[in-house]
Amino acid sequence: MSYCEPYSDRFTLRQEMLGKVGDYYWVSAINRKKAVRHADAFTSTEERDFVVYDSKMGMRSVIEDPLYTMNSVREYLVVADEHFDRINLLRSGKETEVRLQRYEATGEAPEPDHTIGVFPFAEPGTSFMLVRSLDRRRSLLLGFEFMPSGSPWLHAFLYDQDWHVLSKRVYRHPYLTQPIIQDDYSTYPLEDFTKAPIKLADDGQWLMLSPSRVNSNFLLFHFGAVDTVVSCREVMLPGTALMEDVCLSIDNSTGEAVGGILSTFHYSPLKNVQVVHYSMKTRTFSFDSSYRLNTLGGRRIRNDNLVKENFVAVPGRGFLLLKEYGRAYEPENDEVNYDEGWDPAFLFASNDIPEASAMGPSAVRMRLPAPKYGYARYRERTSPEYHDRGDLSLYYFPGSRKDSCWSGMISQQQVTELNSPNLSYMFLPMQDRIVFLYNSFVHGEKVYASTTVIDPRGEQVTSEGILFWGLRNTLDFQNSRQIAPDQVVIPYDIYVNGNANGKVGFAVVLFR
Repeated sequence: MSYCEPYSDRFTLRQEMLGKVGDYYWVSAINRKKAVRHADAFTSTEERDFVVYDSKMGMRSVIEDPLYTMNSVREYLVVADEHFDRINLLRSGKETEVRLQRYEATGEAPEPDHTIGVFPFAEPGTSFMLVRSLDRRRSLLLGFEFMPSGSPWLHAFLYDQDWHVLSKRVYRHPYLTQPIIQDDYSTYPLEDFTKAPIKLADDGQWLMLSPSRVNSNFLLFHFGAVDTVVSCREVMLPGTALMEDVCLSIDNSTGEAVGGILSTFHYSPLKNVQVVHYSMKTRTFSFDSSYRLNTLGGRRIRNDNLVKENFVAVPGRGFLLLKEYGRAYEPENDEVNYDEGWDPAFLFASNDIPEASAMGPSAVRMRLPAPKYGYARYRERTSPEYHDRGDLSLYYFPGSRKDSCWSGMISQQQVTELNSPNLSYMFLPMQDRIVFLYNSFVHGEKVYASTTVIDPRGEQVTSEGILFWGLRNTLDFQNSRQIAPDQVVIPYDIYVNGNANGKVGFAVVLFR
C-alpha cells in the first residue's frame, strides 16, 4: 500500500482519482474560473483538468479539456495499464459522433483524437452506456434510440482494446428497455467488478437484465457476438413486491451467469431476493429460486435506526445484502406494534405463522453468538433483536443448489456522521475471498482502519488482512473506487494541526 498526497496551489482537487496508469497517477482537478459568453451575458464557470503525478507525487503534467467537449453529451474515462483513454460522444446534427483521445501514462498524446464510430441518431447522454470485459480486451458501447411507436432500437459497437470496431449491430425486440441511466456527464465504463445489470463476457457475448415492458417481472437478454439473434428469458417476481436493486455477474471460465433482483414488500425490512443461474451455452436457466426474509429480529417490521442497504454480487456464486445501521431513533412515545406479526406481507416474508406465546413482552428472545474479532456468522438468515450504531449486517443468497444461505454481522465502533447511516466501509470481492475495509477506533480514541476477511461460505479468515495504524486522516471508504480487480483508491481530506486545509490525498491499496 502507498499513500499519495497530491496537491497544488493552482488546482482544487476533487475527491476522485481516475486511476494509476503505469507508474503515474491521474487525478481529476478543477482549474481557475473563466468567463464564458452566453448570448449577451457573461457567466462564470470552472475548467476541468487532469493532473498527472509521478510515483513521488510530483506534478508531471496537466491535461486540459479539448475544445470539442463543449459539444459533448457524455464522456467516458477508460484507464488501462499503460495508457488512458477519453471517449466523448459529440452531437452532430441528427447524429452522435464517438471521438477517442488516447494519452500515454505521462500525459502525452501520441496521436490526434479521431472518430471511432457514429450513431445515426441524436439522443441525450443518458441514452448511452459503455461496458468493458474482465480481461479489458473488449469494450461495448450501447446507444438506445427512442422510438415513439414501440420499444427502443438498441445500437451496439463492439471494440477491441485499441478501439477497432469488431462488430456493429442494431437489435430490435418488442420488450427491450434501457436497464440503467447514468446521470453523470463524466463517468467510467461498467466493468466486471462494478455493480451493473449489463455484463460483457471476454468472448464478446453480453447479458442484460432489464424490466419487462408488459408487467412487473424482469427479462434476461442474451446477445451473441457474431449475429443479431436475441434470447430472452423471464424472471418472475412476486406481484406484491417493489423492485429495489438488480445485480448480474458472469463467470468467463464456465460461460455461466448469476442474476439477482432485490425487492421489498409492504414494509422496508421485508425482502424478497430472486436469484437465477443462466448458462450462455444452452441459453437456459439451471437454477431459479426465491428467498424471503425480515432483516429485523422477532416480530419487528420497522427500523429503529437510520439504515442504508447495498445489494452486491459475489461473482459466480450468489449475492450479499448489506445493511448499515446509523443513529437510533428516539421516539417521544413508545411505539405499539399494532400488526402484531399478522400482517400478510410479514407472513409472506417470514414464511411462518407466529405463536401466541412469542408475541407478548415476555417472549423468549433468540440467543445469538457474540461477534468474534468484530464479526459473527449465523447458519441461517438471522438478525439480532436490536442494533447499535456501527453494525453492518450481511445476508447471503446462493445461486446454485450446492450452496446454502448464511448471515453475519460486523460490529465495530465505526467513524461516521451522527445523522447519516453511511458507515465508512468498502466491500471488495477477491476470487475466493470477500474483503471489508473500514475505519474504527482503538479504545474509543485513536482512529485506525482495519479489515475483515471472510470466504464465500461466510467463515472468517483470520490469517489475512491489513491494518492501517497511526492515521492522521480518516480514509473516506464511501467515496473509494475500485480501478482494477486487485487495486482500489481511497480518498481522504488532508488535515494540518487538526484542521482540514482544503487539499485531498489518496491511498492506493494493491492486493497481491
